[in-house]
Amino acid sequence: DPMTLRAAALCGASPLAAFRRILLPLSLPGIAAGGLMVFVMSLGYFVTPALLGGTSNMMLAEMIAQMIQSLLNWGLGSAAAFILLVVTMALYALQLRLVAAGRATGGV
Repeated sequence: DPMTLRAAALCGASPLAAFRRILLPLSLPGIAAGGLMVFVMSLGYFVTPALLGGTSNMMLAEMIAQMIQSLLNWGLGSAAAFILLVVTMALYALQLRLVAAGRATGGV
């Protein structure tokens, strides 16, 4: 709401202080959710990095696909997929914890 920034200005806050103490804490859950959504959506993309980098610089999703489809190394491919899953879930749990902590301290 634009009125919150106007109220901060009426109370004597500078524009930087109003941004830092009002607007940023209100928008942090949205920023965190958007960042996590972009991260999760980018996990499965392996066509673009394959076209740009070739086989010399592989991303994890491309390596998993190559291990399972071409090399038939199911063990290493599933281990890499499990590590990717654990890292993703850890980031999601961290985001949930930070949003819950923000709500407990009075943020949105």
